[in-house]
Amino acid sequence: MNLPAVTTGFQAPPLDTEGLEHVLAMHGFMSEDRAAVRAFGRVIQRAELEDVFLRDFLMRDSAPSLPAAAAAEAEFCNELLNVCLWDGGPDWFNRLANLWCACRDVGVDERFAWICTGAMLSACREKLVGGRAEIFQLELDLLTGLVRMVWALSAHLTAISHLRERTLAMIESEGLNTTGVGGRATFNHTLGKLCEVADEDSRLGLMIIRLHAAPAREVLMPTERDRIHRVLQEGWRHVLRYEDVLCCVGENEWALLQPGMRTKAQVLLAANKLREVAQGALARIGLDEGMELLIGGACAPDHGTDAETIERAARDAMSAGTRAHHGITMYGDSVKQALVAENEVEREFLRAIHLQRFELYLQPQIRSSDGHCDSAEALLRWQRADGRWVPPPTIFEIAGRLNQQGRLTRLLIARAARMADELARSGVPVKIALNLTADDVHDPELPDLIEQSMANWRVPIGRLGVELTEGAVLSDKPVVETVLQRMRDLGMTVALDDFGTGYSSLAHLRRLPVDELKIDRQFVNGMHSDRQDAAIIDAVLALAKAMDLETVAEGVETEEQAEALSRLGVDRLQGMWFSSAIPLSRFVTWWLARQQTLAISKA
Repeated sequence: MNLPAVTTGFQAPPLDTEGLEHVLAMHGFMSEDRAAVRAFGRVIQRAELEDVFLRDFLMRDSAPSLPAAAAAEAEFCNELLNVCLWDGGPDWFNRLANLWCACRDVGVDERFAWICTGAMLSACREKLVGGRAEIFQLELDLLTGLVRMVWALSAHLTAISHLRERTLAMIESEGLNTTGVGGRATFNHTLGKLCEVADEDSRLGLMIIRLHAAPAREVLMPTERDRIHRVLQEGWRHVLRYEDVLCCVGENEWALLQPGMRTKAQVLLAANKLREVAQGALARIGLDEGMELLIGGACAPDHGTDAETIERAARDAMSAGTRAHHGITMYGDSVKQALVAENEVEREFLRAIHLQRFELYLQPQIRSSDGHCDSAEALLRWQRADGRWVPPPTIFEIAGRLNQQGRLTRLLIARAARMADELARSGVPVKIALNLTADDVHDPELPDLIEQSMANWRVPIGRLGVELTEGAVLSDKPVVETVLQRMRDLGMTVALDDFGTGYSSLAHLRRLPVDELKIDRQFVNGMHSDRQDAAIIDAVLALAKAMDLETVAEGVETEEQAEALSRLGVDRLQGMWFSSAIPLSRFVTWWLARQQTLAISKA
């Protein structure tokens, strides 16, 4: 039976990593099950699963007749089939939760989630074992992991349905949320009405306001979160006009509607006032540290004449401001240009990763004791179609935004393994150090992936090392230490990059299986002009010696720096004084020429 549509705009509260682990654990999901689900994704491709699912489920007799419900079901099923691509994180669960809310909004039966996930499991079983009566242990393990994960997903979607119904009942009876501020339904209704009457003499200002928490503040107790909401909303009420409408539209998100504004500048002034009030309110309760208010603003009719367009403009402004590290951003030409540029670079990134157009350049590391080069850092390079080079941090940011970090890492590991083989064939016995991200070292399968890639090219795994920033390894999760130790057990070296710029404590450093400390270039640059930088280098070297760690100094740009660092006892030097990061073919030529020069100097 198809129920009438109820467009609520209700958004499921997003799961973070900790919340997902709780949901999974409640339904018997264990650590080995995550590896089993990922392994299933490597055995069964999405297209294979889709063929069986479409044949047996979407064409069923009980499929909905209303176009909106059928479309919502199809979109939900399309995302569900990405089970083959699940990376173990919360993003997939959150996408399905919001698609499920959209299904319920257009009248999809509440039992559909269970029916659909059950059909998907049947399709998984058919593709994995077919009609065979005998099931091997590995296949059984894969299916068991899938069943536990899908059981947890179905239960989570049911919980979201119950939360949605309770929220709608509260909105219907009061028109307000629990803090006395209008909810999403009030916002949708009011925004649509005010857009209809807005004109150039009486504009409608819209602000989307989001409270952003630093990592240390991301997990708040419900009572603490409610307290923050109360103090913010109480503070804002004192500065809002009578006709202004404030609505809570998300867990830490509000929308402010301001009718009758004469100019766009008035909206910007109001945004500044709201931010100022919020900072004061949070300071009074001792929660201002690690909390930031982000505001995106737009005006009707200047930036849109309907509710959907004007909200999109305000959200686009917030998105552009967040990327540019601006607290308040009004929609305008600069935002439009930034979004066009961002969309273009994202499309080009996806093409580049599909065509494997990312490169690794090598920057030599020179032994201070004899001048030989026995290792090199592999630095990511990507040149866009217009010739511009994209900085590595930006590449990794885009990859994370597009959920492509795992794919990029696999590509780079394969590329590094091939480079190690080519170096060996060229008679260049140099170890490659590859940079990894925080997401990478949270993947327990990473060491196996590296081991397999090196084996494919028949190169000893000791010819590859890894470099990680302090932030990447600053985690209390045992998986990080396990992954690093596994890599060391395989014969790889682990270097801690940019040491001294992050938040490592001696306790972390003592616990982590690390072989090398890399002294950041900012200390090298200031070692002759800043006594503090020189003192930091001395301290790092003393710490490394006490813990029996190798040291590498980055950013060596002058002979004076190279000689001073060598005298201090730095083991290896890296920087423009020796060579920039160069392609593999040029690196081989450079290395052979340096070997010849060293041989002549010793003769």
